Amino acid sequence: APPPPPPAPVHSYEVNGAKIERRHTLTGHELGVTAVAVAADVAVAASAALDSRIRVWNLDTGSLNLEIDCGPMSYGVALSPDGATVAAGSMGGISLWDAASGSKTASLSIGSDRIVLCAAISADGALLAAGAEDGGVHVFEMEAPYQRVAKMEAHAVAVRCVAFSRDGKTVLSGSEDSRAVLWEAASGRQLYTLQGHGSWVLGAAFSADGSHVVTCSSDQTVRNWDLTTGASVQTLADSHSDQAWGVAFDPSGGRFCSVGDDRAIRVFEATVAGGE
Repeated sequence: APPPPPPAPVHSYEVNGAKIERRHTLTGHELGVTAVAVAADVAVAASAALDSRIRVWNLDTGSLNLEIDCGPMSYGVALSPDGATVAAGSMGGISLWDAASGSKTASLSIGSDRIVLCAAISADGALLAAGAEDGGVHVFEMEAPYQRVAKMEAHAVAVRCVAFSRDGKTVLSGSEDSRAVLWEAASGRQLYTLQGHGSWVLGAAFSADGSHVVTCSSDQTVRNWDLTTGASVQTLADSHSDQAWGVAFDPSGGRFCSVGDDRAIRVFEATVAGGE
């Protein structure tokens, strides 16, 4: 018989000052994890993996709440702020799942058969953004009939990350074209193009006050942008020794962190004004 596949765990951490301490190792996925999302208001996380499963976790206890068979494959995953709804990208759209029962509650079409690679839900739970492999960014209402309120087309190649500002008025998309683009969520109007990365933009996160956004890239760097000017105010060129996949802002806005293929988590003090 062939050997069993290697485990694909999810790890949760606590950041205390300058210390990053692992709290839980969440096991169960049989193939590589493609995305992880954490609910804004409750201690719940969801992970999607190449084993065609979405797992919903209790971050207080490290226990599994639910496993969803989302086949054939799920890519980007997002959680509503209350942890009640899981959104997962697939070919042609986004599926919504009840995080308590595992039942599918809706399927949102992007109008093509292209794969949705990333998703995000606004902090008030009202809107969902999805980024697709054809470069399109789609914004949907999160209540039936799940109307698509905007479709943005500024990228010619795949969108790898999407993020909402805390007030839900702004969406940022990061793409394989090395650019991050800032949009007005309700209208789809383009606000800024953030240029500076040398390769794919893989992750993005807004500061709590919406004045800054951090991005990370396969060029191994992390950048902090001032959204009043569209300028990069902080470039961390030595942040990782391999591509950087994800970023998150501290709720206070004073720090942000990044994670990369070098298996490192880095925490940085945020520069809030000035030049590079």
